[in-house]
Amino acid sequence: MKFAALALVLIGPLAWGQEAIRLRNRPGFRPAPESRPARRLPGGAHYILQFRVFPGPEVRKELARRKIRVLNYVPDSALLVSTTGPADLNGLDVTYTGTLDAMDKISPLLSQTSAPAYLVIFHPDVDMDLARNLVMWNGFDIISNPSVLPSQVLAAGPFAGLASLAAFDEVAYIMPASADLVAGNPVWSCAGPLTEAGAIGEYVVVGSGWSRDATGVAALSYAFETLTDKVDQNTVMSEIERAFAEWQKYANVSFSPGGQPDAARTIAVLFARGQHGDAYPFDGPGGVLAHTFYPAPPNSEPVAGDMHFDADESWNVGSNVDIFSVALHEAGHALGMGHTDQPGAVMYPYYRMSTGLTSDDIAGIQSLYGSKTTQSAPPASPPSTTPAPAPPTPSGPTTPTTPPAQPPSNPGPDTTPPSLQILSPGGTIVSVSSASIHMTGAASDNVGVTAVKYSTSSGDAGNAAGTSTWSADVPLLVGTTVVTIRAYDAAGNSAWRAVTVVRH
Repeated sequence: MKFAALALVLIGPLAWGQEAIRLRNRPGFRPAPESRPARRLPGGAHYILQFRVFPGPEVRKELARRKIRVLNYVPDSALLVSTTGPADLNGLDVTYTGTLDAMDKISPLLSQTSAPAYLVIFHPDVDMDLARNLVMWNGFDIISNPSVLPSQVLAAGPFAGLASLAAFDEVAYIMPASADLVAGNPVWSCAGPLTEAGAIGEYVVVGSGWSRDATGVAALSYAFETLTDKVDQNTVMSEIERAFAEWQKYANVSFSPGGQPDAARTIAVLFARGQHGDAYPFDGPGGVLAHTFYPAPPNSEPVAGDMHFDADESWNVGSNVDIFSVALHEAGHALGMGHTDQPGAVMYPYYRMSTGLTSDDIAGIQSLYGSKTTQSAPPASPPSTTPAPAPPTPSGPTTPTTPPAQPPSNPGPDTTPPSLQILSPGGTIVSVSSASIHMTGAASDNVGVTAVKYSTSSGDAGNAAGTSTWSADVPLLVGTTVVTIRAYDAAGNSAWRAVTVVRH
């Protein structure tokens, strides 16, 4: 039994220009210039190996020959691996070796907010009987939920115990559990975005996304390869295009229909069963619904950005396995988004039906591509007319006239969104027993708020009473409902806030 992570001794100089390793708690971590990698792994633990360039298939094949198992890709140009015994690294152009510290494994969100329970993620090669024992030995209770992925455990217990649990080598990451997971509500799971070198671990930060053109926009195409026969095909395409459009609303990205699925910068969309040509076969009904490959880099064409859906699922529109909701999540991965630790967001690894992006999702996509650039049309030229003849000059003395005032300069279209607050309830996740929730708040804008509206993940919508101060009684179904409040101004700008409500 290992009761602490094994540390590697790093000696000697490291080449300058070392790429950063993008860990959530240390997004710009760079090994010290005076350190260099060990040339032999002691074995029996999980290690990060960083390479001078992206570890291609030949490198990964050589690692396998040396009994080094690749588990995750770690941006940039690093792999998380495991060994059962000592392993030689000579000749592999490794620039850094190390282990994940306990601090690397605890979500930064947990230091800012309290959580009713935790999602404890173990490395995929860990025996889960051992994993559950580790959780209980550290004072946590295990919450049963059939939706939880095989290498993860839902646990409740003291925040103070997280550090000792995270110190175990078997633990990969610990994040807040969503209210849906705690309540046992059905959710859809995603194991994370994929690369040719392995899946992306929850402990890492996303990469840089697609490159942008001279106008600052990442222009992408999409092409449908195969579609499900469980829904009208035009409807399937429309729902997936609607998911693309939702991301396009808020960031400098554009999607347009393409002709060839294997063309550069083209997202190939396909529905397939079981083994379907990549290293990630589907598991049949239930479980993982879809998977998506990251952009280039780190993936190469033609697989970069491709979205694959499990054809064995009960695909539907507006209920059951909703095409739009799943496509919205997967399109985030196709753009370079990883998972967020924020429960209730579209990019949280466990999600339900969505009506649109949350503020957390929008902040994430804008961190990659910037906020949507709104370009106003140039002012129209005045009509060409024949000037009227000048009046005759009077023969007598005249009184000077005051020159006309210059017209005010055109300030351009209003693009400032309103400011919106939800004052009650006070948290982003609340629990109630009633059939509705009374919500109040405030909104303001540089030209005035014209309307405040609500919508729910279960399909209800309505207007709030008031604008600068507003209130709404929002109906709830039993289970978890995401309530989104939106404030609008006269120019059509809007802002929103969301609350996850669990009705028992």
